[in-house]
Amino acid sequence: MAELSRRHLVVSGLAGAGASLLPGSIREANAATSIRYNLASPNGQVMLKKYAQAVKLMMALPPKDPLSWTFQWYTHAVPTNTTKAAALTQIFGPNPSPQKTLATEMWNTCQGHFAASGEPYFCPWHRMYVCYFEEIIRAVLKDPKFTLPYWNYTVPAGYAVPKEFRMQNDPLWGPLYRPNRNPTSNAGQPIFAAGGSASDMSPAPAMAETQYLPSGAIQGFNQTLDFGLHGNVHVFTGNSQGMGQIPWAANDPIFWMHHCNIDRIWASWNNAGHANPNTAAWQSKVFIFAGPDGKGVKAIVKDYTNTKKCDYQYDQLIGTKLVASVAESLAPAAAAAPVTVAKTQSGPVTLGAAPVRVSLQAAASPSTAASPLSARLSALPENHRVYLVINDFKADAQPETLFRVYLDLPDNPPSDPVNSHYVGSFNFFAAVAHGDDHDHADVARSISFDITDIAANLDAKGLLKAEHAVTIVPAKAPAADAKAVVGNISFVEQ
Repeated sequence: MAELSRRHLVVSGLAGAGASLLPGSIREANAATSIRYNLASPNGQVMLKKYAQAVKLMMALPPKDPLSWTFQWYTHAVPTNTTKAAALTQIFGPNPSPQKTLATEMWNTCQGHFAASGEPYFCPWHRMYVCYFEEIIRAVLKDPKFTLPYWNYTVPAGYAVPKEFRMQNDPLWGPLYRPNRNPTSNAGQPIFAAGGSASDMSPAPAMAETQYLPSGAIQGFNQTLDFGLHGNVHVFTGNSQGMGQIPWAANDPIFWMHHCNIDRIWASWNNAGHANPNTAAWQSKVFIFAGPDGKGVKAIVKDYTNTKKCDYQYDQLIGTKLVASVAESLAPAAAAAPVTVAKTQSGPVTLGAAPVRVSLQAAASPSTAASPLSARLSALPENHRVYLVINDFKADAQPETLFRVYLDLPDNPPSDPVNSHYVGSFNFFAAVAHGDDHDHADVARSISFDITDIAANLDAKGLLKAEHAVTIVPAKAPAADAKAVVGNISFVEQ
């Protein structure tokens, strides 16, 4: 079959569906010699058994070995019961060595989850991290055909932590177990059962983005994926000494299955015709990893914007279908300048166990008796949207829950938390200072939600208020020491 033109690919069926690879649909990866499988598939089960063996072997290696479990875990982030400097001294001693030099370069380099300036590199850094981890497992097992399987939690069959990761005393699967998970996770329930909903597991918000980087109120793919689905899965799965907190997350073997799936979603987004950044500053960024020989490797972002460098493809991508459309429809339109419609007038708002209602003041309401959003919607130019933007949210410690956001929620809200006033949810996974990061001043994050259709639906029902209010509700009681805050909230037209 002839290669399919980019113009024939558009995203469809994004509620978590997967689509088998169509001939030509992965243009740059068709020649890949390795396939990463869904861990629930027969081929995925074969790889998962090998993975369990590798985890056991890596955990038995001394921490100073770059192929060891500890060395790889600390690459993401050093745990909170120590510091990077203390860990280097404890593991390597006071004298220099090649391994100590490599650890100094590698550890605490997770992009997007230390300084906010690293956020644009969330996708490529984690692709590199998973790629070199996969190579290390091949070296440890002496099996060049091994590939990491992925955990597809975007479909109902994958909502629970796979049983192989919950068998603590099993001779084969035991190394995949970790106690520091939420009770629902190790009980085999859907990971969102104690504080979320199935909608929190959807890749649709990220897949719907048409550009990689943020622009005004438009979040872009990378940030939407990181602050949304990615963080949700972390918070749902583990507690503050496990997947639920950055410094501990990579100690859980399920971490790697999670990030294999995050990488699959990025590959799916690119496969749908969307482009990565082409600026020299983004593409020339270099990170250091340990290769399968235990020596340092310099990885440059431009080589990891697709899967060719690591020579793999996925057995399935997020659902796509072929349609007759023009290439221009896949290209993002030039973003309009953002215009603030309404915003909060007070300072930071503290979030706790009770719902918090925040009033917004119209920036330029045409009528004191009319809803600012209603007036704005009626005059909304073509290709403009209205966003609810939550700026500068951060916490002292992981709240260990998601927060749901509602527009003009009535005093007696509907019993269904995902109702007509529901805007979306956000988590604090990337908005907490940790480890050596406490001195950074930029841990605060911002997130936006497209509320155009939600507001229009409420307006049609006469449910938009003249004076708008945003209500933020914790999905479950947050950790007592979280001290979560949001800086301000606004409605922005763009």
